[in-house]
Formats: sequence, C-alpha cells, structure tokens
Amino acid sequence: MTIDPRPGSPNHIHKFKELWGSPKRSRILQARADGKSWAKIASELGVPKSTCRTIWKSQKERKNKGQRGGVQAMMSAKEVRRVIREISKSWHGRRMTFEQVRAVLGVKASVRTIRRELHKLGYRRCIACPRPFINKVQAKKRLQFACLHRWWGTSDYAATNPQGGDWRKVYWSDEASFETGKRGRIWVTRRPDEKRCLNCV
Repeated sequence: MTIDPRPGSPNHIHKFKELWGSPKRSRILQARADGKSWAKIASELGVPKSTCRTIWKSQKERKNKGQRGGVQAMMSAKEVRRVIREISKSWHGRRMTFEQVRAVLGVKASVRTIRRELHKLGYRRCIACPRPFINKVQAKKRLQFACLHRWWGTSDYAATNPQGGDWRKVYWSDEASFETGKRGRIWVTRRPDEKRCLNCV
C-alpha cells in the first residue's frame, strides 16, 4: 500500500506532535457535537481520546475568546445540529444556500452567523464534483467488474498470475460523451471529507 504523506489523508501515518489536518479535526468536532462519547470517536477515527479532548477544548477556548464579554452565542449547539441535519439529508439540502436554510428552518440567527458556525465544524460552500451519467445498477456492475479484474495488468507477470489476466489481449470499443445544454456551476455545502458523497456530486 502506498503511504500518502499528506496530513489528513486516510492512510497517513501520524507522527508525534504533528498537527492533525482540518478534515480529521472537523470530523472530531462534528462527532462530539452529535453527542458521541470520546471512546467511540477515538475508535472510529483512530485518534487517541486525549487528543480528541484537546482538539475539542481548544476549539471551545477559541470560540469563547472570540466572543465579547456578556454576549451570548446567536446559535445554540442544538440549532447548529438541526441545520447540519437539514443540509446533509439530501441533494436538495446540500444545494440550499444559507439564506434558504435560514428561511426553511426559521432560524433567528443571521446568514453570517450560520455560515460562521458551520465554518467552525468544517462546512464550506464548494463546487460539486461532476456525477457520471450511470444509474445504481450500472454502478454496481462496474464495481463487480473492477473487483473481478483487479489483478489484471499489462505485464507478463499479470498474465501468468492465477487470479490475473492480460489487458493487452482485450479489445475495447470506442466511447463518446456529449452534453445536452449548458450546465453551470452547482454549489453544495459539505466538509472536505464529503467530497465524493453521493449527495455532494
């Protein structure tokens, strides 16, 4: 397996005293905001419990430091979770602007406050990745084909492997793609690690 040296990548080996990447920090903060225990968060994300607590504590300290004395937060943790559930449940929710979310849920906080609270948990407005024009049945067949032929290659070693095969002996038909009309940029609200989620493409 190839080791990705970039912090925050799924197979990155974390070094002592190395800062955790934003995607990992965002997932820790979101999991704790959802009410999960430290033990469960540590088990799911592969981060020590002490580190999870430190990240959560530092986030709260920064939040309290940024607030003026005597000024209460405009959004409660419950309201933030409600907004996240609304935008995460469907493709339509992902596409909604913060103004639309505020109107649908009847949130009293301003659009700027909603954006700021979601930003703290790693949510951004991003351009959606293009979705391939295939349905679920076709996607399932492609996955099955890929699994059956994962040991195939273009070398003599792959050709003689009991589970492999030689792609050099396979003929491929040509493929063409076309678009019906112009498709503008579509923006969605997501975390960095949700880039390829089905309701984000």
